[in-house]
Amino acid sequence: MQNPIARRMSLPSIALAAAFALPAIAQRTEQPTPPSPPTGSTTDTTPRSLSFGDLDVNADGKVSKDEAAADARLTSHFAQVDRDGDGQISETEYAAGHQRSDTMPP
Repeated sequence: MQNPIARRMSLPSIALAAAFALPAIAQRTEQPTPPSPPTGSTTDTTPRSLSFGDLDVNADGKVSKDEAAADARLTSHFAQVDRDGDGQISETEYAAGHQRSDTMPP
């Protein structure tokens, strides 16, 4: 004697039911959200301001154009920050430039 459920469900019917069920199951599956990188990681592209000490690599009390190249924003405003026009930025000029840049857009 054949199983009553098996009698009602033929192989093509089961295949058809599975074909309609799989897309519904797939739609309910959520894609995992990738974790956000930790703050300060190497993927953090937020520019950070370097200190005068960071830029004054040779510790001569001045930041040359070569030393300023480590900070793109300082490089683009070097002439404005170098108030006395000697081609180097003193710590006083650097501090004054930061005070002005805090009120200016990048």
